[in-house]
Amino acid sequence: MYSLLFLSPLGTLNLLLSLGGLALLGVTVVLAVDYLRYESRLYARFIKPYVEAIIIGTTVGSVVMTLVYSEYFGFIPCSLCWLQRVALYPQALMSIIAVKTKDTLYYPLYGIGLSIFGFIVAVYHYIYQMVPADVLASGGLPCLADGSADCASKVMNTFGFVTFPLLSAITFLFLIVLYLNIRRSNTK
Repeated sequence: MYSLLFLSPLGTLNLLLSLGGLALLGVTVVLAVDYLRYESRLYARFIKPYVEAIIIGTTVGSVVMTLVYSEYFGFIPCSLCWLQRVALYPQALMSIIAVKTKDTLYYPLYGIGLSIFGFIVAVYHYIYQMVPADVLASGGLPCLADGSADCASKVMNTFGFVTFPLLSAITFLFLIVLYLNIRRSNTK
């Protein structure tokens, strides 16, 4: 088992982010089932009063983490990482503006669109990273590599399957479920 005492600061951060991402996946599944099966009862009771703060915290926190890894730890983002950032970064600013202007009508639609795009790219990136190197070398799965970084390299590989694209996909899926709940609560 992992011991936080023997991990480097980067290893500790990777472990904490991985555990947090897996917990967020559990919350996302519960909220998705609640949305689809129980008409958002759990959401209305426990999440709705804090949904703006949760979205702001999720998006701003994700932006900060991507910048910490690239600017502080020096990991160069690949082309697929940049596409995921393109889907994430506007949501941080958009969520703050939406709270200030009390926009709950259009902001969730834009968030859903950006999050679906980011989710698709993240899932593709995750699959790309998990495919064996010899299959990638055959050209069976194209990468948008522009020479800056290899899309197949794993900055994080906790528990043998938790990588940044997986955490990104989980984050986008979580945001989609929250935005759908906001849209549902606007129609009631």
